[in-house]
Amino acid sequence: MKPESLVRLDFFLVSAAKDLLASHGVDLEEAGFRAEGIEEPYASTIGFTAQGHRGVLVLTASRSLAVQSLPSSLRAGEIPEALIADWTGELSNQILGRIKNHFHDAGIEIALSTPTVFAGKELRHLALASPITRTILLKGQGSLLLEFQADFDEDFEIPEGGAGQGEAPAEGEVHFF
Repeated sequence: MKPESLVRLDFFLVSAAKDLLASHGVDLEEAGFRAEGIEEPYASTIGFTAQGHRGVLVLTASRSLAVQSLPSSLRAGEIPEALIADWTGELSNQILGRIKNHFHDAGIEIALSTPTVFAGKELRHLALASPITRTILLKGQGSLLLEFQADFDEDFEIPEGGAGQGEAPAEGEVHFF
């Protein structure tokens, strides 16, 4: 993949995460292209596929970020771990959905799987070698680590500008799994 396409991909990842969390009142800033431990982590993985490419987004969020980004109607009283886990899965689903819309705008269609969520201490993603790997850490009111791995066709590039067919789906609809 050419450097211009990697820049577009990085933009897709960062803007999808920052925009989604800002819509829930959580401001984050990019803290670099690196991995580091996240306190009280909740992690979710969600795959995507299309003709000629496939991949996965792994999201690791601190408990504090997950709680602060919950819709206000769900933040009353003691928040059960199951709700935080569901919400972490929903965050990964919505972030990858926003990335899907960016791809759509570039004329590339992908399909998403459903997320799988994990919680534990000192969670680490032991990623296998992948042709495209991007790791982005965002910090602010908590921490969010995005790991994007993809296996694209050899000549795959992300074109600049809107070659998309029709309108992309609306963003922000919540579906707990």
